Amino acid sequence: MYSLKEAVKALLHIRSMTIVSIFTITIALIILGLLGIVTLFGHSFVDSLMKSEEINVYLKDEMSDADMLGLESAIASMSEVESTRILTKEDAARELEKMFNEDLLAGIEKNPLPRTIVITLASGHRMSEDHETVAERIRKVTNVESVEYGREWMSKMDIFFLLFILMEIILITIIVSACLLIISNTISLTVFARNETIEIMRLVGATDSFIRRPFYFEGFIQGILSGSMAFLILFGAFEWLRYAIPDLQVYLYIFGIQNFILLSHRFSMALIIPAGALMGLIGSTVAVRRAI
Repeated sequence: MYSLKEAVKALLHIRSMTIVSIFTITIALIILGLLGIVTLFGHSFVDSLMKSEEINVYLKDEMSDADMLGLESAIASMSEVESTRILTKEDAARELEKMFNEDLLAGIEKNPLPRTIVITLASGHRMSEDHETVAERIRKVTNVESVEYGREWMSKMDIFFLLFILMEIILITIIVSACLLIISNTISLTVFARNETIEIMRLVGATDSFIRRPFYFEGFIQGILSGSMAFLILFGAFEWLRYAIPDLQVYLYIFGIQNFILLSHRFSMALIIPAGALMGLIGSTVAVRRAI
């Protein structure tokens, strides 16, 4: 209790510095929160793009319908596969007609298009190497003409996804480091201002852990206050957007952002409060260990 009182007293004593520090950390945490939102939406959008890339298994005419159904069942049981569907020759002809807006097979006596098993991979198995692994396994099956998917496009998506993750890590590292530096500098100034008091406490037998404890609380309080302010601003802005743009859900759905993702994100935004507290504690620990 003594340590908490001393921490509050110290923060009030250097009020202007405390306000500037909390304000700066709040801005940094808001940027971190916005980055989290962009990351969430980015991952959902990329995942929806990857999900749209299907594997087409073209079958030879020699394969019987029973073997085709057996192959589809075997493919559907793979852990990497989310769903499968069969396109008959007639289905393929209809899709071709829809694509070119005319019946290209009208003058042909026999439908040359193959029966096809269309595969959608499960979430977590949508990188190009996953597509190739599944495709390679199916190519070995008898009476499979060929297995095709957008290999070049998927390779480009893999590179884009990795660059997205890399940029994400770099930005998060910069923002978190900035927060820790601000908190650390603020606590260092407090330690410097109370240098005489610390020396007196040492002379009367106070341990280093006892002297350091109020400074830990200072960083923790700054982090909690900054995190709470950042959460209120982000949550308020999110709710205002939903009110100001009634069709926001429709626009987000186009980019693969489902309703349950939005709802979960509203609650996950609160994680910025303990994140701020943790950064405050780490920042103060760094400053205190260096100074005392």
